[in-house]
Amino acid sequence: TNGISGTWEPAIISTATAGTSIYVFTPDSNQCSVIDTMVIEILPELTPQFDPMGPYCQYSTPEILPLVSNNGITGTWNPSTINTAIVGVADYVFTPDPGQCAVDTTISIEITDQIQPLFAQLGPYCQNSIADTLPLISDNGITGTWSPAVISTTSAGTVAYIFTPDSGQCAIPDTMYIVILPEITLVFDQLGPYCQNSVPDTLPIISNNGVTGTWSPDSIDTKVAGMFTYTFTPDSGQCALPVTMTI
Repeated sequence: TNGISGTWEPAIISTATAGTSIYVFTPDSNQCSVIDTMVIEILPELTPQFDPMGPYCQYSTPEILPLVSNNGITGTWNPSTINTAIVGVADYVFTPDPGQCAVDTTISIEITDQIQPLFAQLGPYCQNSIADTLPLISDNGITGTWSPAVISTTSAGTVAYIFTPDSGQCAIPDTMYIVILPEITLVFDQLGPYCQNSVPDTLPIISNNGVTGTWSPDSIDTKVAGMFTYTFTPDSGQCALPVTMTI
């Protein structure tokens, strides 16, 4: 800077290795100038350090990408925010702000698919019958809770039961529609009265409204005079209750 020409040894600055190096300036001859030295420091290259992020469930709300690394390096990200809309692994590149001797670094963040809870269909149930307990673990291992929590068979109709998975399972709510069939009132034509020792009708094994079943006793006995009760028990699966006929 004060006009002395000369040469350096080494001739160029090497930044390949961190540390301190001495560079010697030798003036050209006939300048009445002395040799000079310059100490040049090469700072080590820093790699930004970050805690692992994810995996995240699809469409969940992710964390904010930190603008300062664990080892104090500031910078920016590309992309600037975590996108959870697409399932898979995506790379996010952190570029340090200038003047920090830091290099770009890349982190990979995984987005996992949402799981649909699977259940065996329950019902239909007869009105006022005892229903199954709603399972708290799906067939594919998802835990959660139901709303309503228990199946009510008090009223006939179709009711939606919603299963909400416990947090942290990447699972979505599921709905099961359960049918409650109305209770059938059995209809029979009244039999009798009969004369003692006469030949009676055969007890019908199908009601007037189509319900099958059996009688107890299974036939009408006319040997003894009086009033006798015969009970019709519907076959299972017909949502009908037993009924009696007095003959």
